[in-house]
This record gives sequence, structure tokens and C-alpha cells, in this order.
Amino acid sequence: MKPKEIEMDEQSLISVLKDMLEQDIKTQQFMETQKDELQKRDLKIEQLVLQIENIRVEAPKPDLSEMVAAIDSGYQNIVSAIEKRPKPIQRSWRILLFPETNAREYYRIVFSRFFFWGLIFTIVIYVASFINKSIDAYQAHQYNKDGNICISAWYDLYRQSGKAQRKEMDKALKRAAKENE
Repeated sequence: MKPKEIEMDEQSLISVLKDMLEQDIKTQQFMETQKDELQKRDLKIEQLVLQIENIRVEAPKPDLSEMVAAIDSGYQNIVSAIEKRPKPIQRSWRILLFPETNAREYYRIVFSRFFFWGLIFTIVIYVASFINKSIDAYQAHQYNKDGNICISAWYDLYRQSGKAQRKEMDKALKRAAKENE
């Protein structure tokens, strides 16, 4: 024996071995139960994995009508903005008496004014001509009035004068007639 060994009797040895054997059996049982539980857990995990793998999530088709309506309204806004863009200027040189649109209305307006202003123009021309003739007649009347006064004075002088003076007056009258011819 070794110096520090403890002596045991057979009975105590058997009891210790029995205890150890019981402990070993209990440990074996515990290990088997644990092994069974682990197998059950593994089986459950495999079943869950299979179930998860077999799960097919089918989402219902989404209601996109609001989104489609918003996109359509945005598209309409874009189309209207494009249509409102500044148009290119087309330059052309033409002489138009009347516009291309609503020509009938412009003809009616212009020709009604044309006849009115034509009548006014004719009246103004007639009045101006009448005034011109009146001025000429007034000037002729004034000239004749002055001339008539001279003629009256000439005849009065001619009647009151003697023969010699009448001869001189006749000569002066003939000279004046030749000069005016």
C-alpha cells in the first residue's frame, strides 16, 4: 500500500460501489431521457423548419386605384403643361384688310361705318363747296356794290356835265375798255 491510502473493508467497498453503480445508472437514465428530449426537440425543430419552408405567403393583390388615379392626374397635369408651352412664332408678312377669324362681323362693322362716313364726307364736301360759292358770291356782290357806286357816280357826273366833258369821259371809258380786254 501506498502511504496515504485508506483501507476499506469489503462491505464499505460494496456499498460505495453500489452507490456509484446507482449513480451511474441514474446518470445513464438521465442521459437517455435527455437524449430522448433532444431527439424530440430536434424532431420538433425539423417539423417547424419543414412547416416554415412549406409556408407560402400569398399577399392579396393591393388596391392600386388611388395610386393609378394620382399618376393619371399627374400625367394630365404634365400633358396640359406641355400643351400650354410657348408656341414657336411663325412670322409671315401679309396685308389683311380684315382678320382671318370673324370676318363677317368685321365686314358688317366696317361697311356700316364706311357708308356712314361716306355720307358725312359727301355732306362736308357739299357744305364746303356751298360755303366757297357763297364767299365768291359775297365778294362779287361787294365788288359789284363798289362798282355800282362808281357807275352811279359816273352816270350822275355824266348827266350833270357839259358836252366837252362828256367827250372826255367817253374817251376815258373807251381807253379803260381797251385796257381790260
